[in-house]
Amino acid sequence: MIKKIKSGALQFTVFISVLIALLLAGLILYAYTFLYMKEQSKGAIENIQIADIGMQSLLEQKELNLDTAQIDFFKKENQIIKTYLSQWGVFQKGITITQFRKKKFSKAAIIGSVLIADKSPTLYLQDTHNALTVVGNTKIQGIAYLPSQGANSGYIAGNSYYGSQLIYGPIEKSTSELPKPEKSFLDAVNFYLKEYKINDEKDYINLNTGLKIINSFKEKTKGFYSQNSITIENKILSGNIIIKSETSIIIKKTALIKDLILIAPIIQIEDQTIGCFQAIASKKIILGKKCNLSYPSALLLFQDNKNTQDYTNYSNLKDNQIFIDTGSTVRGTITYIQTKQTPDFQTQIVLEKDSKIKGQVYCNGNFEIKGTVSGSVLTKQFTANQAGSIFVNHVYNASINTDNIPQVYGGIILEQQPKTILKWLY
Repeated sequence: MIKKIKSGALQFTVFISVLIALLLAGLILYAYTFLYMKEQSKGAIENIQIADIGMQSLLEQKELNLDTAQIDFFKKENQIIKTYLSQWGVFQKGITITQFRKKKFSKAAIIGSVLIADKSPTLYLQDTHNALTVVGNTKIQGIAYLPSQGANSGYIAGNSYYGSQLIYGPIEKSTSELPKPEKSFLDAVNFYLKEYKINDEKDYINLNTGLKIINSFKEKTKGFYSQNSITIENKILSGNIIIKSETSIIIKKTALIKDLILIAPIIQIEDQTIGCFQAIASKKIILGKKCNLSYPSALLLFQDNKNTQDYTNYSNLKDNQIFIDTGSTVRGTITYIQTKQTPDFQTQIVLEKDSKIKGQVYCNGNFEIKGTVSGSVLTKQFTANQAGSIFVNHVYNASINTDNIPQVYGGIILEQQPKTILKWLY
C-alpha cells in the first residue's frame, strides 16, 4: 500500500533543511570572519611593533639610503617592512613603513646623536694649550674635558672668581680636536647652502597665497626658493618644508613656524618669535630678544673657508656670527662650523645675558657665553669681550650645567656616537 505525504509536510521539511543550511553557512561565515578579523587585528598590532623594530635599526644604521630599503627581520607571509634614512638639516630623518596585506602603518622621527645628562661631557674644551679661566659668578657643573693646563681663576674689570671650586664635577683631559660631525652631515649642509633648489614644479609651495601650509613628513618634501630676500609673517607653516633664499630670510614674530628648514646666507629672527625650526646660514644668524624656540630647534652657521685665499679679511667680517640676544631661550642645538681653523680672536657664537640654551652648543671657533647653557658645550675656545679687551678661554659671569634638561636628549650627528629619537613626526 502506497502512503502519500502531504505537500505541506514536504514544504516544511525543505524549509527546515534550508534553515539548517543557512545556519551552518552563517556559522562558517562567522567563524571565517572572526578568524580573518583576528588575523587582521594581529597584523595591525604587529605592523606597529615591527615599525618600532625598523626605527631601532635606523638608529644603528651608519649610511644614509637614497630610497626605501626592505629589511627581512623574519620570513612571514603578507608582512613587509621598509626603512628610509636621510639627512634633515643638522639632524637625520628616519621613516619606517610596514604593511600587512593592504593595511599600511608608517612612523617618522627626527634622529640625532644621543646625549646623557650625567654621562656626556657638560664641557669639552679643545686643547689649544690654554687653560680655562673662570671669573666672576661663573659656575661650571658636570663632567669637564679640559686642556692639559686645566682650569684656574682669573680677574676681569675688578672682579675675581667668587666660586668655592673651579669645576663642580670630574675633570678629564681633552684632545687637540673636537669630536667630529659625520661626513654625511657636512656634505648635506654644504649641499643645502650651495646647490639646493626646487626642480619639480609639483614640489613648489607658494608663500604668497594662503595663511596656513602643512606638509606631512610621510609625503615628499616641498619648498620655496628665491634669489631675493624672503620675509615670513602672518603665516602658519608646518612640516616637511624647506625655504631657501640666496640673500636673506627674515622671520617676523607673527609667523608660527614648526619643523621647517630655513636656508640663507643671513637669517634674522625678530624679537619675541616663537617656533621650532632649523636655520642654516653661511654669514650670520641673529636671534632677537625674548624669543622662544622649542626642542629640537637648531641654529647652524657653516663657513666653508678652506678655499679662501685671504682668510684674514674673511675672518674680520662683522657678520661672521650667531648672535642670541637677551632673554631668549633655545631648546636644541647651536652649531658653528668652519672648514679651516686658524688662530684668531673673532667671536663666532655670542650668548647674551639672561639668555639660555637647553641642549647642545658645538663651536669649532670661539664662543662667548654671558648667559646659561644647560646641556653640553663643545668648543675650540671661549672669548670674553670686556673692558675693551678680548680675554681668550675666559668664562665671565656665565653658567654651564645639566640643570632642567631630560636625562636623555640629542644633538647633531657626530662620528661614532650612538643615536636617539629627538622627536616623532606626523
